[in-house]
Amino acid sequence: MTKAFLSAAFLFWGLTASRAYAASPADVPSEVKASSAAAASVSSIYTAERLRDPFARWGGSRGAARPFSMDDFSIHKLSLRGIMKDSVSDFALFVDNEFGATFLLRRGRLYDGKNKAVPAVGGSINFREKMATLTAAEGDVQVFRLGEEEKE
Repeated sequence: MTKAFLSAAFLFWGLTASRAYAASPADVPSEVKASSAAAASVSSIYTAERLRDPFARWGGSRGAARPFSMDDFSIHKLSLRGIMKDSVSDFALFVDNEFGATFLLRRGRLYDGKNKAVPAVGGSINFREKMATLTAAEGDVQVFRLGEEEKE
């Protein structure tokens, strides 16, 4: 039994060894040519990069909710979603919990999703403590801390 096994293994090895060959110079390409097409940029592939709202939900619909208006605005309905910093100033990103409208606090002013200043609302950002404070003209003050969710 062992002789039969060894002879079968030797025969199999001999068949596979005879099929192996070295690559001939004709099989190897002489040089690699670069493409003449221009490199694709992100803006050429993803054309809606400036149109997407990063706070919008990915799927599903909210139903027949009424649209947001500034009459519905209150600093107490906002939640802090992020604080960023660039070479010029700090930014705080807010979202209205009821309507989903987005706001940006930059250089002491609060701006809506259309980059228009919200009247009579100011604020400040403490980047180290991850805090933002909004102040309304009536004297209302709301302090937000990143990562804290409001409990109702």
